[in-house]
Amino acid sequence: MMKRHIATVAALAGCAIGLATPAMAATSASAKPAAAAAIPAGLRPYSTSWLTPQRGIVLGYLKRAPGAKPYLISTGNGGKTWQSLPAPAVPFPADQDQPSVTWQDGAIAATDGTHLYATVSQGKHWTAERLAGLSGSYFVSQVDITDGRVFALVTTNTSAVVYAGKPAGGVLRAVPGLSIKGPDAGAYGDMTTVGGPLQVDLGNNYTSEKYWYSRDGVHFTAAKLPCPVSTFTMLGGVRSGKNIALCNGSPSDIGLGQNDKQVFIAAKLGGAFKSSGPEFDSSNTLDFATASAQDMTLVTTFAVYVSLNAGKSWTAKIPQNNGASWFGLTFPSATTGYVVCNTFNNQLKEVDTLYRTTNGGRAWQAVRLP
Repeated sequence: MMKRHIATVAALAGCAIGLATPAMAATSASAKPAAAAAIPAGLRPYSTSWLTPQRGIVLGYLKRAPGAKPYLISTGNGGKTWQSLPAPAVPFPADQDQPSVTWQDGAIAATDGTHLYATVSQGKHWTAERLAGLSGSYFVSQVDITDGRVFALVTTNTSAVVYAGKPAGGVLRAVPGLSIKGPDAGAYGDMTTVGGPLQVDLGNNYTSEKYWYSRDGVHFTAAKLPCPVSTFTMLGGVRSGKNIALCNGSPSDIGLGQNDKQVFIAAKLGGAFKSSGPEFDSSNTLDFATASAQDMTLVTTFAVYVSLNAGKSWTAKIPQNNGASWFGLTFPSATTGYVVCNTFNNQLKEVDTLYRTTNGGRAWQAVRLP
């Protein structure tokens, strides 16, 4: 599965959102079955998605340059060995968009922020998914798969909207009611399927917010907000029956490149959220995920922070003194989690690493790629 990506990162880090011009067609990306490319040495991970602690995929590139060829690899043993899958047509983008991939319910979906592709044949056939009725500029910020449907969180100059459709069906349509209006590039949001139900939270310029959940991917219930409207909600999903969220202050609300954050927990899905710990200040939050109702992880520019007591205290892990970008933070089980780190070493050489924890975030080790 895949957690949040660009919309959350851009909103919290204060980055400008590069909106793309629609260019999707409701046709197969290839008229014949695609062939998997050989796995090249030195492949750089960029996005990752895991069905179980052992079964996962990685979308990577040999170089981070506009137009670079994508590669998709899979493992069934936690990264001890890797196999190549036919990759979607998502060359490395020329703008700030971030390619990402998600794998769930027998389908894989990938986006480069401009295009969205899905497959139900392990990549042998990729279908470009058109966003029905959408014109002008837009940005595909996040994709999830659940209950046999692909869900895409799309931001435009004036709104955030959720689209849905059958994987590889060729078209996604706006889900009635799941949208929010905003000023220029002022709308944002998050989705998660962690714990089963699909949850969607959309915000508008830190002045308004909407929140829904669905147990079947078709019927949505509007519920009590996870976070105050003056903050940005990151959804942690349902763990041990408890619904978890991280509420973040706007970028630089504490100081340049810093914001506050606080864990809120509801006793059940649809219940009222209450603070679980004190406010925690650090560099701007980039991602958030939960391993259990107690163990949770957030990433900032300079470190991974882990809490083992539901947000009451935090400990820094995997320090990055030169700063880093982080992608695909996810916990497919209560103990095992993964995250991709992109940083520069002291010789200004770009370094990309897939990290794994097997103890709920207490320690992280690099996973060897081909």
